[in-house]
Amino acid sequence: MSGYKPPESNDSPDLTPMIDVVFLLIVFFMVVAQRMSEQYIELSALPVAGNSSVKEQPPPRTIISIDETPVGQKYYWGEQEIDMDAIGTAVKRNPEWKVFLRVHPKVTHAVVQDVMKVIGNAGQADIIFGTWQVGT
Repeated sequence: MSGYKPPESNDSPDLTPMIDVVFLLIVFFMVVAQRMSEQYIELSALPVAGNSSVKEQPPPRTIISIDETPVGQKYYWGEQEIDMDAIGTAVKRNPEWKVFLRVHPKVTHAVVQDVMKVIGNAGQADIIFGTWQVGT
């Protein structure tokens, strides 16, 4: 009697079904990612408050206006034209007053940021923003 040999068997698991499932998951996520990348948000003009009203006795405010002209921007403190350097001085005159920053709609955001930095360096962090309608 020669030695007994057990029959050879394949003890390793069959990976074919798992590979199929992984392939299907990859395809699923590729399709979902394609659909998600097609969604976007359209940026439009800022909304206008239709029911806004001005109080008869508003609290005292430092009003800084930025107007867009063909030659560039003009800055106003109240109705007096000032330059960019004088904005900080105007804000420092009444540090307890809030700053009302009125901006022409065509003024770029970079200009508004520069004015906000000057106002912040003058010690005022409470800024009220506003704009006005331009006749079409």
